[in-house]
Amino acid sequence: KNAHEEDSHQVAATKLSEKDKIRSAVRTDFILSIEIIVIALESVRDQQLAIQILVVSFVALLATVGVYGLVALLVKLDDMGFYLVQYAQSLTGTMSGILTKVGELLIASLPKIIRFLEFVGTLAMLLVGGGMYVHNIEMIHDGLHFMPTMLANLFAGLIVGFVFLFILHSVKKTKET
Repeated sequence: KNAHEEDSHQVAATKLSEKDKIRSAVRTDFILSIEIIVIALESVRDQQLAIQILVVSFVALLATVGVYGLVALLVKLDDMGFYLVQYAQSLTGTMSGILTKVGELLIASLPKIIRFLEFVGTLAMLLVGGGMYVHNIEMIHDGLHFMPTMLANLFAGLIVGFVFLFILHSVKKTKET
């Protein structure tokens, strides 16, 4: 293989990987948005329908703009870093060094920020999802009443998550045979 073929294969693999990451991020954002809307609806459950609609619509709009605005900023973070590094090359002196360092910091920080957000997002989904089960299914609520609320929510979220993964894995194995 020549260098050009290897580069094009690497670019194709990177694009596929980015496409998978974007698909996963959108799915996660969608789930979190639904959870936020359910929490908002729960908070105004005893209000008139018009109030419920206004509050949930406002929260949904705010969550969508906030979440996707943050995602858009993160997607462009390394691009901003590359731009600063490239722009710094046209400068001289202290400003060139500062812009280069800031650009390199943006580029280097993106993977760390994404890993942190993956952890926080997963934890949030487990807590909110588990909380939905704890607060809405009396048997689970009564069974976990001895735990602090946050720990009970996390525990319920983990159990439901593992059950769901087991079912998905079983269905996948059944389809393969």
